[in-house]
Amino acid sequence: MSAGRSPADLSTTPTPPPVTVVQGSPDRGLPLDTPLLGAASGPLEQGLLFDPPPLGAEPGPLPPGFAPGLVDPAPSGAPLHLAGVGPYGSFSAPSPRERRARTWRALGAFVLAAATVIAVVFLTARGIAARMPVNGEAFRAMTPVSRALLLASRSVAEGAAARVLVAPEVFARWQGATPPPEIRHDGYASIRGGVLFTPETFRPTGSSYDLVIHFHGNTQLVRESAEVAGLNAAVAVINLGIGSGAYEELYAQPGVYESLLADIDRALAQRGLPTPRLRRLALSSWSAGYGAIAKILELRRGIDALDAILVTDGIHCGFVPDHPSGLNTLQLASFARAAQLAAAGQVLFTITHSEIDPIAYASSSATANYLLGAAAGHPVERSPALSAPPHLRLRAAEGAVSKKLEKQMIPTTEATVGELRVRGFRGNTPEHHMAHLLQMASTVLPELVERWREGGDPAPPSP
Repeated sequence: MSAGRSPADLSTTPTPPPVTVVQGSPDRGLPLDTPLLGAASGPLEQGLLFDPPPLGAEPGPLPPGFAPGLVDPAPSGAPLHLAGVGPYGSFSAPSPRERRARTWRALGAFVLAAATVIAVVFLTARGIAARMPVNGEAFRAMTPVSRALLLASRSVAEGAAARVLVAPEVFARWQGATPPPEIRHDGYASIRGGVLFTPETFRPTGSSYDLVIHFHGNTQLVRESAEVAGLNAAVAVINLGIGSGAYEELYAQPGVYESLLADIDRALAQRGLPTPRLRRLALSSWSAGYGAIAKILELRRGIDALDAILVTDGIHCGFVPDHPSGLNTLQLASFARAAQLAAAGQVLFTITHSEIDPIAYASSSATANYLLGAAAGHPVERSPALSAPPHLRLRAAEGAVSKKLEKQMIPTTEATVGELRVRGFRGNTPEHHMAHLLQMASTVLPELVERWREGGDPAPPSP
């Protein structure tokens, strides 16, 4: 501690006194350039000596105000030496020519790097193309479009050999053709009041499709019948109950039928048909299902492209004593209009009926006779049937009817007015009635298949 009780300086190195910086005159400054070799040095300002003293030299006495270890800057007026110090020059901006040169050198370096990357990518892609598999399944397991484009570039040099490796749907798209959609055939889709099947025979070539809506009947049996007949159409099966009243009540409500068609479009889109568009429609029924067709024909808005009506042992009506035929023809009005369209060749209308007389209401045989007369404008005599349809045994029919009770379709009469076709079959038992459903693949469906044999999207209208 010092005498003034302040901390003593504990540093082992003496603290040098403050250095006074001498500033030259504003117009002179300090010299920045070293003198030329051999030139005499002029007098310099007093300052610190930059060169260390020679080894072994004795230090001289220090002037007052200099700390130990520092040398008198110029005790004898000797010149100040700046040994080993390089010359300093003033900074100047590059010229426009130099800037352009630097820009071109940077651009050249970038182009060279980009060309190198492109060459590496090209050589790598060429090596991958050379190792591409020729197996079709292995090819489709990879991304088809990118591989197809790569093969297309190779096909120019290698000919058509590379073309066979490309997926057929890709080349069809290149050629402007629409590839056939991949339809899911297993299972079914739920729709309002029933289910939608896409049979194995349903093979649309585009977004347009043909449709059969069948009312009342075993779903698997209707699907198998369509496949056995070779029908290229989607099949909807609607079941609402035992009597015709349930079908009439539902489809008497405006918009229900159109909602069903919209449901079918959505179901087909889910099963693989892109942007479905209904081309031709057939309404089909067995037994009580005719009630739905009667109301649809009465209320339809004409947007469904109706092309065929298939009714198997099912059109009935009540009695009116004052009418010459004894039938309540008002209940048959929608079917009568359809029969007239069929007589003009605009739709296919085919009817099969048994000999069953329900007594409480008109039989299917009596209503068929009335429709023939309404289509022709006069009573029509039926001729004896010439040939019987083949008898089919379907897997879906096993258990529906005992083999001992199963009945064959034996035709009795037939008549045709344009595209209205009526055929009568023998039998007045429930098993005879069931036979009209079991054998629809050999009676009414072949006529529809023949009519729709053309298939595919409709031809564009001629200008």
